[in-house]
Amino acid sequence: MYRPGNQSIWKGRQDPGSTRDVWHQVVQTADLNAQIPDGFCFLGFCSDVGVKRNLGRVGAVDGPDAIRKAMVNLAVHFDKNIKLTDVGDVVVSGEQLENAQRELARYIEAILKNGSFPILMGGGHEISYAHGKGVLDAFPNEKIGIINFDPHFDLRAYPQGAHSGSWAHQLFDGFENFHYLPIGINEAVNIAPMFELMRNKNQSFISMDELLGESEEDLLARISYFIDQMDKVCITLDLDVFSAGVAPGVSAVNPYGALPHHIKPLMNKILQSEKVVSFDVAEMSPKHDDGRAAKLAASFVYDVVNRKTNP
Repeated sequence: MYRPGNQSIWKGRQDPGSTRDVWHQVVQTADLNAQIPDGFCFLGFCSDVGVKRNLGRVGAVDGPDAIRKAMVNLAVHFDKNIKLTDVGDVVVSGEQLENAQRELARYIEAILKNGSFPILMGGGHEISYAHGKGVLDAFPNEKIGIINFDPHFDLRAYPQGAHSGSWAHQLFDGFENFHYLPIGINEAVNIAPMFELMRNKNQSFISMDELLGESEEDLLARISYFIDQMDKVCITLDLDVFSAGVAPGVSAVNPYGALPHHIKPLMNKILQSEKVVSFDVAEMSPKHDDGRAAKLAASFVYDVVNRKTNP
């Protein structure tokens, strides 16, 4: 089920006489069924059905609005011609996750074909199947790479239906032109067949130990090699790649994770590539958060807008 953007969320503090200093003053709302806006489109996926099926902590269904509320007072540092539009949410009805994923993918495809940039907010990581499908459907004859900041491969089997841990497996099963670079993989939380699947698909990954221990120069060289082979690239940021100390409000807390300074330089470099066409942030679970994870998610959305606007 789709619901258009809600302007009432975009309210916050402002200085006297201020008209264009913070995001809530410039973000507009729209109905995708009426018109696809230009510029950046904020689109939520209200779902934790996939988290529930994956035996995670539920609560991510409320993630998109938590991220929006953390974005309202972000400072404007981009040209007045840049448009930010909240285009609303796709909401899972009951257990109809697969239908909602297909619906979200159609909207993403339409946004991309309009030449706009979708910024997707979850919700469980099942958002990334829809994200990937939308990009792959929009560019069927091109090599599409997804860079996933995540301790999990998300290559689990899905005999009982899609879930938050199966989206990458589903994309491999459905699309020959899907390519994959996970960053932050923790061996302890990924079973051996997932490593075998990556080898069989001739895909590489960067482990959590490498993310935390290798030089930024070496990491960027490996990431750039992947990007150079792709026609289009999209990014997914699973908030549970971060240590629980900085991101408590996630579906699966991480006792051995990254800190923002490990990921932001890599992300910002990736965003400078003209091949990056979309971004999602996943596993925001406000039920378990004290505001830290929501603000962290908002800071990455901020970086996406500013780096793509001022590469």
